[in-house]
Amino acid sequence: MGNNKAKKSATEAAEVPAQENKTIDNTNEEEADLYLDQYNFTTTAALVASVDRKVMVEVKGGHIFFGILRTYDHFANLTLEFVSERIYLLRDDMENLESYRPHMSLSANESNNYVKHYEFYAERQVGCYLIRGENVVFIGEVDIDKEDKPIRNMIRVDWGLANHIVEKKTRQDSRFMDEQRGRYLKKGLS
Repeated sequence: MGNNKAKKSATEAAEVPAQENKTIDNTNEEEADLYLDQYNFTTTAALVASVDRKVMVEVKGGHIFFGILRTYDHFANLTLEFVSERIYLLRDDMENLESYRPHMSLSANESNNYVKHYEFYAERQVGCYLIRGENVVFIGEVDIDKEDKPIRNMIRVDWGLANHIVEKKTRQDSRFMDEQRGRYLKKGLS
């Protein structure tokens, strides 16, 4: 009889640590979840938290889109819904477009210290939009409560006018870069 009590105690003792192990495992899983929530992913897995939330996406060419991120894949191809495209302009862009001259600054300090104060914006509704991942330059979640605050202090202009200004500046920048490339080639640089 004493032997059976010893067997029961050993069995009960074995069960208690097993339950404690389950509790410890659950705690470890919860800690791992908290850890992963704070971990900054460097892959498209970081977009999980942004699904069904409003995001801002900048693509090659400088176009900026705001919309609800619905789906994405491992190539960062994005599907956005309720999309609007926005252009920001400086006062100088509006008033002195004819005098705009692109220039190349070799000084990192000069280009990094220049703060742009946008005073104008234009916006158009696009609807649903699919963006290829290779074109994404930047993507970030937008606080819908604070999104409209910056543009409240800006003046809204016609989309056609803003688009014309941006295209003209882009053409001038492209022409300048081609001329610059030609000068470098003449000097034996590529």
